[in-house]
Amino acid sequence: MTSREHLTMYVLGNGIRLQHILLMLIFSVSFCNTVNTDHVNRGIANDYASQTHSQEYLPIDQSGSYGDWALDVGYLPALRSVTQSPSEASEKGNEAEMIAPPRTDITTRTGQTAMLTCIVKNLGTRQVSWIRGRDLHVLSSGQVTFASDSRVSVSQATNTTWSLTIRYSQPRDAGFYACQINTQPPQTTYYNLTVIEARAEIQGKETLYIQAGSTITLECVIREELIIPGLVLWYRDESLVERGSDRVQVKTEPGAITTSRLTVRDAGLRDSGNYSCWPSQGTPDNVMVHVIQGDPPAAMQHGNTASSITCVVLFPAVVLLQLLCT
Repeated sequence: MTSREHLTMYVLGNGIRLQHILLMLIFSVSFCNTVNTDHVNRGIANDYASQTHSQEYLPIDQSGSYGDWALDVGYLPALRSVTQSPSEASEKGNEAEMIAPPRTDITTRTGQTAMLTCIVKNLGTRQVSWIRGRDLHVLSSGQVTFASDSRVSVSQATNTTWSLTIRYSQPRDAGFYACQINTQPPQTTYYNLTVIEARAEIQGKETLYIQAGSTITLECVIREELIIPGLVLWYRDESLVERGSDRVQVKTEPGAITTSRLTVRDAGLRDSGNYSCWPSQGTPDNVMVHVIQGDPPAAMQHGNTASSITCVVLFPAVVLLQLLCT
């Protein structure tokens, strides 16, 4: 064999080895990237777990040139996180989005149902969570409720509408709430819930002294509109005041301001007690009534007058002095 033939075989042999080396390097780098990328993706999303043993490939019409050697790189492995298909590119443009609701300041009355509505577009696999602001308690995630209060529930009216419902609202329910979807970063809409409570106020003194045989007149004013108009109850101690007789009557005038008047004629010792005015789904007020016989202890209400009480002190044969005790 001539020296030219030896040189040709050497060049060809080295060229073949060079091709093998290049191929091994390319496939090694690609394999390492595949393993590392797949390992990271398994920790981020379960969707990529199935790709551990199955790989997608780039289109075969791509090629590259290394010197005099033409290499086909169309079958190099590639993960979806590196190269997206057209459908995935469109999905990325349809990520979950929170839409501002018509109202974020919600007002309700004690005993009524409060509903907070959250609007989310393209939710997909994301979750909607409701959070209570005063204690940062997670009330729900998806349709699973974590609130121990049976009055609280969540519902999905449509594909885009999620609602937090609080039945029989109480003053303690007032405050801030948040609707959140678990995107990166999270998207949140805040709500302020106001619960209006009807409060009763009995006009006059907290303690009244009434002479036996006179008339007890108590007037209760509720300045907030009642859920059930005109529903005001009177109690003496723990018992509901029996009305409807000629002796005991209750007259209530409903409206934006509700007035209820209790009248007890020919009061006797049995009519003494703690009288309370209870508006429907509201806070009561009370007054202590003492029915006495004979001289009053120091102060008394004459007849049905609930105004200031005058104490009369007599000085022997000298002067009459009035002292206002209020």
